[in-house]
Amino acid sequence: MRHGLLAAVPFVLHLTALLPAQEITWWQKTFEEALAASKDSKAAMLLLYCWQDNSDPCTSMFSGTMKEKEVATALGDFVCMGAKLEDPAQKAVLDKYGIEKLPTVLFLTPEGTVVDAVPGYVPVVDFLAEVTRIRAGTKTLAALRQAAAEKPGDLALQLELVHKLRATGDKKGSLAVIDAIVAKDPKATSEQAAEAMLLKLSDQIFKPEADPKNYDLKPLREFLNKQKNKRVLFLGWDRVFAAEWKRDNLKVACDAAEKAWKNIPPDQVRVWGQDYASKALEAWKELEKIDKGILKQALEVSKKALDEVEKKHKAAPDPAFFANAMYLHAALLNVSNLRKEAFALMDKAIALDPQNENLKKAKAAWMDGSK
Repeated sequence: MRHGLLAAVPFVLHLTALLPAQEITWWQKTFEEALAASKDSKAAMLLLYCWQDNSDPCTSMFSGTMKEKEVATALGDFVCMGAKLEDPAQKAVLDKYGIEKLPTVLFLTPEGTVVDAVPGYVPVVDFLAEVTRIRAGTKTLAALRQAAAEKPGDLALQLELVHKLRATGDKKGSLAVIDAIVAKDPKATSEQAAEAMLLKLSDQIFKPEADPKNYDLKPLREFLNKQKNKRVLFLGWDRVFAAEWKRDNLKVACDAAEKAWKNIPPDQVRVWGQDYASKALEAWKELEKIDKGILKQALEVSKKALDEVEKKHKAAPDPAFFANAMYLHAALLNVSNLRKEAFALMDKAIALDPQNENLKKAKAAWMDGSK
């Protein structure tokens, strides 16, 4: 059976165990009371941290980015509350706002209107920039709605609105904008129209209630076979990869991942590369049996993702984030029997983040021969 990164190594502590140690004051009463209290906050907004148990990105976001003093200081102007998927009352709030990707940091007015959303794991510097942007009202949901209304022919701006609507849970609203984009460019000669068509096709195939075994991927593959735009090809093959992975068709999934990688935009190398490396690490035993070349490819992808993390770290130091990225690549080296390289990289990670006891535990386990 495949295991997740958390199951493989006690890498990060459970979110709830960390709550008392945070400098952020987390609201402990009801959501409605949090909204009312936010009216008197300096930011006049409620920050809702949406998360779930047993999720590496959720735990890393909370125990990494959200624990940093600069972030705690910036969020001192907000009322901050957590909304956990496994809690029935809090899940009702997630459902209300249509939040599907976890973690997501949702920003709300005291009236409960969505201001903006920051989905996924976000490093410290990027998250601080997002908070500053949102407080300034730049490219928020309302600002993008207005800009898109003023420039209906700007397809790039329309597509930006589509992604913002989806990030804030308004998929239905995004479909109306998608239809408008396609109507302006029905032959999808532009990248924006092609991506809009891909989003609509994906919605039709990957319905939340559908069993992955029943996904009909033929229309998506036919669509991609006619595409030339590299970004759209990357996005489309990534969807095929994710679908086949869910169906445990690992060889087919990795073939799709290879196609996605060949078309990957530079700004996606770090995030996508680390995600692929994590999946390869989870399933390394199965992948090794299927084709040892897959693990070799995963190592190459992981190294390039690590290089991007290092560049980011040099521009804006984030030791914990860089050390975690080193660990991921070292773990892949370890399961690929490149133990000397794995231990050397792990030593660098520990030196960079000496307070992270989980790195030391992982190294100790490897010394006993564990993978």
